[in-house]
Amino acid sequence: MPFLVLKPKPQQQSKMGGNLFKLGRLPKAEYLEIEGELRQYLDQKLGDLYRIPRYYRNKPDFGDVDIIVSDAAIQSTWQDLRMELSKDLGIQQHKSLGSVFSTVHQNFQVDFFYREHRYFDSTYNYLSFNDVGNILGKIFKRFNLKYGEQGLLYVFRRADGHFQKDLEVSQDFERIFAFLQLDYAHWLRGFDTLDELFRWAIASPYFSIHPYQDQDATTTQRVKERTTMRRFVDWLEVQGISQQFEFLQDRDAYLPMIAAFFPEGNLLEKMEQERQREAYVLRLREKYSGQVIMRLFPDLQGKVLGDFMRSFEAQWEDHEAVLAGMDAEEILARLRQFKADYY
Repeated sequence: MPFLVLKPKPQQQSKMGGNLFKLGRLPKAEYLEIEGELRQYLDQKLGDLYRIPRYYRNKPDFGDVDIIVSDAAIQSTWQDLRMELSKDLGIQQHKSLGSVFSTVHQNFQVDFFYREHRYFDSTYNYLSFNDVGNILGKIFKRFNLKYGEQGLLYVFRRADGHFQKDLEVSQDFERIFAFLQLDYAHWLRGFDTLDELFRWAIASPYFSIHPYQDQDATTTQRVKERTTMRRFVDWLEVQGISQQFEFLQDRDAYLPMIAAFFPEGNLLEKMEQERQREAYVLRLREKYSGQVIMRLFPDLQGKVLGDFMRSFEAQWEDHEAVLAGMDAEEILARLRQFKADYY
C-alpha cells in the first residue's frame, strides 16, 4: 500500500508565544487538522510504533506536535528514517539533536522522538498531559525516586558521593500511581480541563506546596519556560492550596516501603549488588584513579587526562577486572611504560 504524501498548505499565521522555530501556537481546530493528517500518514508508515501524547480535552491551543517513535520502527538507521519522513512530508526546515528530530510541517513545529522500545510506552505515559509528569516527579523525588520516561527509578548513591545509578523499580503505571494513591482509572479516562488535571495530581496525600513556594533553580527555570507549570503555580495560589506533607529527612528510610510496594523491582537485591560493586571499585581506586595518575604525571589534566585514561583502559576488554588483579606497583609501572609509548 503506497504511503500517503501530504501536500503543503498555504502558510498559517503564528498565533501566540514562540518555540524552537518561532512559529507560535495554533488554535485547537487547526492543530487537530494537522495532527489528523499526520496520524493518517504515520498509521501507514509506522503502524502501532508511534504515539502522540495525550492532552486535556479543552486545551485551547498548541505550540507543537510531539511524536514518539519506537526504535522497533527503524529498519536501518535513525538518520535514514528522518530522511524518509522529510521526503514523505515535504519537510524543508529541520534541526536534529541525538534522538530528537524537530521539523517544520505545514508551518507548524512537529517533533519526533525515537526511544528504545522498552521505554516506548513509559515515555508516552510520562509525556502525556503536559507537565503533570514533572509535578509528580517532585513528589517522587522526596522518596529518593526518579519519575520519567523510563518509568520509576530509585536513585542509588555511593557513600563517597561521587557516583549514582538509577535502578529500575517499575514501568507499571497503575502501580506507580497507586504508590502516590492517585486514581489510575481517572488517568485512563483523561481530563477535560487543567483544573481537573491539577486537582487529580494534588489528590495524593504526599503532595506538598513547598517546592513551589521555595523554588530551587530547576523549578524556577521550568516555571519560566513551561506554560502549564506557570499556570499550576498560579492555580495553587488562587485556589489557596496549603497542603503540606512532612517527609523524613533521610530519604533512604523509605527504601523498605518502596521495595515492599514494588516487589517486581527486586530493589533490595539490586542495592546489595551495587554496594558490593562499590566496595570493589573503592579498593581499585586506591591503586588506579585520575588522582593517582595526576600524582604520577602532574602534566596530565582535564581532557588530556581523560583521553589518556580511556586509551590506557582500552588495552583490556574488562580493564577493572585486570587492574584489580594487579598490585599498586605493577599498575604504576604499566602507567609509566604506557605514557612513554603513548607520547
